[in-house]
Amino acid sequence: MLDPCFSYESFAQTRDLDRLSRELEQVLAARLKSAAAPDAEGYRIATELRALGHDLVSFDESTDFQVWCGDWTSPKHPCDLIVTISYRNEEPRSVSVVFVARR
Repeated sequence: MLDPCFSYESFAQTRDLDRLSRELEQVLAARLKSAAAPDAEGYRIATELRALGHDLVSFDESTDFQVWCGDWTSPKHPCDLIVTISYRNEEPRSVSVVFVARR
């Protein structure tokens, strides 16, 4: 389970968003790197982030990546976490995390 320091409230209240985003990226990238099934790990990650208060739906996915973000049709928060998980065979597995204000 992910540390509560990665909750929605933590992201919304932090004074150092870049640091918190990079820390979450590092934790998630390590999990993805060691996962036997990276696609299933992406879903586990999204489930854990939801449990920490993030509103996440699968925005886009393929056989080698997933993009998770807030539900743009019925937003629950003024800001969204966007998580991009990539596990292409020809590239190292990677995770990108961005916390952005809704427009």
